[in-house]
Amino acid sequence: MRHLHCKGRQYDIRQGNTLLFNPNDNHGCVQSDGGTFHYIGMNIQKETMSALVEEITGERNLIGFSENVIENAEISHYLCSLHEMIMAGSKEFEKEEMLLFLIQLLIERYGQPFEKCIPDCRDEIEQACIFMQQHFEEHITLERLCGCSNLSKSTLLRAFTKSKGVTPYRYLQAIRIGKAKELLESGAAPAEAAMQTGFVDQSHFSNFFHMFIGLSPAAYRSIFKENRKERENEK
Repeated sequence: MRHLHCKGRQYDIRQGNTLLFNPNDNHGCVQSDGGTFHYIGMNIQKETMSALVEEITGERNLIGFSENVIENAEISHYLCSLHEMIMAGSKEFEKEEMLLFLIQLLIERYGQPFEKCIPDCRDEIEQACIFMQQHFEEHITLERLCGCSNLSKSTLLRAFTKSKGVTPYRYLQAIRIGKAKELLESGAAPAEAAMQTGFVDQSHFSNFFHMFIGLSPAAYRSIFKENRKERENEK
C-alpha cells in the first residue's frame, strides 16, 4: 500500500490501482505498509497525446483526465499488456493497437478538455514554477521567487499553495528529488547527487529523499546498480 498526495488531496493506493497524472500535477508518494512495491509507468508527451486523441476523436485537442486514482480492471489489463509488449519488443502494429485501445477507454471514462485539469492560478505562479524548474540547483529564496513573479511573500505563499496544493518550498524539493533520482539511476554517488540538485548537505538530501521516495539515496542507487550488473552478465 502507498499513500499518495496530489493537488491537495490524499489517497491510499493499493495493488491494481491506476494513477493518472496530468502535466504539472504536483504529487508525492510514500510506502505505508511492509509490502513489496512494484509499479509500471508511462510518460506520454503532449504532442503524442494530441496525435492519439486526433486518431480516436478526429479532433486534435489535448485531453486531460478528471481522476488521479482509479480502480478499473479493464484499464489495468490494457496497461499491463501494453507494458509487456513494449518490454518484449513486440511488433509496432500490436503495440500501437493496444495503446489506442487504452487511450480510447481512458478518454471515454475519464477524459475532459485539458484546460479543466489545470488549477485556476495566476500567470505569476506559473512564472515561479518555471523559475524553480530552471534554477533548482541554485540557492532559491522567497525573495528570488517574489522577484520573478512580482508578488509579495504573503500573496505568493497563499496563491501558490492554493493553486498547486503544496508550498513553493515543497514544490522545489519535489523537482530536486526528481533530478536526484535521475542522477542516482545513472550511477552518481549520493553526495554528488545532493550537490548537483541544490541541497545544502548530504544529510538534508537524505532526509528529504527518504521522505519522498521511502528509500535512502544509497539504497535507491543500489537497485539500479544491481540491474546494470545483471544486464552486463547476460551479455
